[in-house]
Amino acid sequence: MKIALLPNLTIQKAIDITFEICSWLTKYGAEFAALDTSEKCFGAIDGMLLKPYSELLNWCDVVISVGGDGSLLNVAKNTVDYDKPILCINAGRLAFMAGLEAEELELLKELINGNYVIDKRMLLDVELHRKGKLFSKSYCINDVVLARGATLKITDIDVICDGNFIKTFRADGIIVATPTGSSAYSLSAGGPIINPSIEAIVVTPIAAQSMFSRSIVFSAENKIEIYSNKNSRNTDLYLSFDGEETQNVGEGDIILITKSDKYAKFIRIKHDHFYNILDNKLAGIERKDI
Repeated sequence: MKIALLPNLTIQKAIDITFEICSWLTKYGAEFAALDTSEKCFGAIDGMLLKPYSELLNWCDVVISVGGDGSLLNVAKNTVDYDKPILCINAGRLAFMAGLEAEELELLKELINGNYVIDKRMLLDVELHRKGKLFSKSYCINDVVLARGATLKITDIDVICDGNFIKTFRADGIIVATPTGSSAYSLSAGGPIINPSIEAIVVTPIAAQSMFSRSIVFSAENKIEIYSNKNSRNTDLYLSFDGEETQNVGEGDIILITKSDKYAKFIRIKHDHFYNILDNKLAGIERKDI
């Protein structure tokens, strides 16, 4: 098996874990490689191959991301066009989507032997239309957020589904999430948790003015449009994708959100049930808050 290693090089723990991973992969007879830009970190490791990004992704069978959920999201979006399954090894904090913890590296033997399943996660295609033309296009695994910018004024955002007006949310913004993202920012804003095996789109207001403004779950086949209401007192908005890329959104701009034809593929080695993982991670949050 050929394995591409993509650790978060800004986290020292991720670098340290990558060295341990290489030791286990050598023991199990796997080939492994990293980006040629990481030569300073990993060039001295016996058996380590160093390749440019595109060559690395075309060469490998599997990608190992080392970091937290943010690292995994970044790796998944950058590799989705290569259609490679990804195993996330946790070097962060909670890491809802981690396939293995740092103390479970011995289980890499199961990866090498093919004893794993692949969980497919739906993505969202997001188009920003300006003055009737496509201005930009991106996609996200967790969520896309339309929210107020520097001004503190509340905003009014219209939600349209398949051409039909659904609701105007008066709030600080709204989150449009996948089932994978339903346990992230959307959950913090009061949204429902959706099993990632279900394909759906959930729209959740952020700090809504009305207590009766609640999340709406749409079919993954629906086409969702969101934009600033023409009577809104605040049209200074920004758009963000998975909490990273951001774009300013002006008056008259329309954001079109649909299910992507691409999928992220996450490797699951352990036989954990989604709800067991969720319960363990949420319990971890509660313990840290005590």
